[in-house]
Formats: sequence, structure tokens, C-alpha cells
Amino acid sequence: MVSTSALCSLVSVLLSCLLLTNATPKTDNILRNSITKHGYQVELHPVTTTDGYILSLVRIPAPGRPAVVILHGLLSSSVDWTVQGPAKSLAFIAADAGYDVWLGNSRGNTFSKGHERLDSGRGEQEYWRFSFHEIGMYDLPAMVDHILAQTADDQEQQQQLHYIGHSQGGAAFLVLASMRPEYNGKFASVHLMAPAAYIHHASSPALQLVDRMSELETFARLTRSYEIGSRGTARSSVDLVYTGHKAGFVPTELVLTNVWYVVGVHDSINRSMVSDILASTPAGCSLFQLLHYGQIYRAKSFQMYDYGPVKNRERYGANVPPEYPLRNVTAPVTLYYSEGDILVPAADVEELADQLPNVVQKYKLASSKWNHIDYLYHANGHRLYRMIVASLQAETTTPLADED
Repeated sequence: MVSTSALCSLVSVLLSCLLLTNATPKTDNILRNSITKHGYQVELHPVTTTDGYILSLVRIPAPGRPAVVILHGLLSSSVDWTVQGPAKSLAFIAADAGYDVWLGNSRGNTFSKGHERLDSGRGEQEYWRFSFHEIGMYDLPAMVDHILAQTADDQEQQQQLHYIGHSQGGAAFLVLASMRPEYNGKFASVHLMAPAAYIHHASSPALQLVDRMSELETFARLTRSYEIGSRGTARSSVDLVYTGHKAGFVPTELVLTNVWYVVGVHDSINRSMVSDILASTPAGCSLFQLLHYGQIYRAKSFQMYDYGPVKNRERYGANVPPEYPLRNVTAPVTLYYSEGDILVPAADVEELADQLPNVVQKYKLASSKWNHIDYLYHANGHRLYRMIVASLQAETTTPLADED
């Protein structure tokens, strides 16, 4: 009789062979296909930040129309805003409503690994030494400036855009608007879904890792492994799961059970979508993004990265890192949140709302089970998306152009 360990080894070998024989398409092709396969036009725009990271912006073009930029959360990418297809995905619903849609990809994810001088694939700590702070300070302003420059020729004096962010995409906006307040005037409206700023009421079992952050950082230094959830290499365990699921070795229920362990149980995802979701998600991140979130969870504060007392004094002039000055966030903000979110709980979003000076609306979702990834994959998530897009129309100062 074949032993269990031998059987597991055989399955692992088979999956590895499948993975190697199904070479991952180039990332640009993945981004293009995520749009064109649904019959929409697409443009890819490389954007370089002031600190040298090269990002991929995806555009569903509508020249002369108001622009909206949508930014994903941790371990996510622009593909999550198109994966459910027309009439179901936020990107297509916004495009169908007449918006010039721009989808961001933050540094370090599958589609934004370029740099002017650093190599993301060599385990260089210098490349991966970033958190949501750098995404807010460098990535988001680079995207905003590029979009406004591109659309200035399409629509005279377009100086503002709409912003939609999920989770870390919300935190990045708050970093930008608080630390570089001159950018507030560039946003006609801001819509934040479960913004991951205050998270100290979170109850996900994943937070057990907070007590082992120093061990994780030490292990990363020793192994030069600063990337979490990498894709596109023969060593990628995430690609192995995706390939195994596609081949029938990894059951859908097993995938969902593991996801629900982290985000909370809510059977809201169409089973037929799971393989499409796994094809691009998780999309990778830096270990330091996770460490920063662990710090703010433990500190019960939305604060800058904690480098330790010595380096903190060099950087901040104090032993502990300062909180982000949320009083500077003057752009009009609408918040969306849920009681069922165990990563960014309702209590934390309400605390954030108390700190922001220009919250125009708070919208708590009616479902008590709505979890953190339902904003991306809920089979009926299009209802929320249509509400958000309707809000954009109410807040748009420049009228939408008439349909041809």
C-alpha cells in the first residue's frame, strides 16, 4: 500500500509539472485580457514614482468623461475589479455609466514589480522595504498626477478625479491626504470600502502572527524572502494551489474554507468564479506591509512605521512613531463598512469617521455577514457598486457627455 507521505509527494510532483508546462502569461497580457475578453477597450500606462518604482495603470478609456481611479487592497490587484465580468464588476459598471476608468496596481504586486535600479526577484530588501505608507506617499500621487495630465487634453481644465479604494487602498489615500494635504483638492469625491486604518478591534485568527513579527522579520532576512504570495515562478506556492485547483486536485470547498478562516465565513462567492479569482489573487505583497499592519493593530493607532526607538528618533524625533494627521484630510469622504468584517470591523471605521473632518456619509451594509472580501467577490456586490457609481454622478461637477 502506498503511504500517505508518498502519495502527497507524488501529487506535489504532478502539480509542479503542470505548473511548469503551463507557463504564466506575461503580466501585460493578463491585464489586457482582463478587459478585452469582455469586449471593452484597454490602455496600459506605466507610471514611475519619484522613488523609482514602476507601476501598471490600467485604463478603460472614455476620453472627455470624468475620471475615476480605483485602488485595490493588500494582496490584491486591478484584476479583482474586473473578474466578475460586465454588469457584475465595479470597473465595468463605472465604464458603462460613462466614466473614464483607471485601475491602479500598487508596488510589489504581480503587475507592478518594476524599478529603475532595483530587482524585485533577487530578494533585495531595499526593493521590498515598503508598506502602505510608501504606497500613499509615492504610488497614489504618481497615479493621480499621471491621470490628470492624461485627461487634461481630453477635457479642458479637468483638475479633479473620483477615488474608490478598498482596505489598504483606503489607508493609502489617508496617508496621502494627511501627509500631502495639497492633494485633497484633486479629489472630487472619495469612497473608501473597509479602509484599513484603525484595526484594533479586528478578530481574525490571522492576527495570531502579530506576536511573532520579530521572528518573521528575522526569517525573511536570513532567507532573503521579503515577498509574500509571489506569482509567476516555479517556487510559487500560490500558483501551485491555483494549478491544483484547475486540475481538480484542490477542491473548491478547501480553498473557501481556508479563506473563510482568515476573513470570516460568508458563503457569498459564486463557485464558478473561484478558479478565475485564483488565477490572479493573491497578487503578492511585501512582508513589511504585513508588519506595519501588525504594528498598528498592537498600538491601537493609525501611525507611521515603527523602526524601533533608535531609528524612530532619527526619523521622527521621538521614541514612538507619530500618528497620521487625519485632521488634514479635507477631501469629501464616504465610508462603507460592515458588522461582519473581522479584519476592518465596524467599530474601527466609526472611530476613523470621528477623526476625519469631512465625512459626507457613512454607509453600513445591511448584511451582518458581509466580510472583508465581499467588497470584491460577493455575487451581489454589483448592488453596492451601482450605489457608489450613482454617488459619483451626484458628486460630478462636470456633466457626463451624452451617449453617442
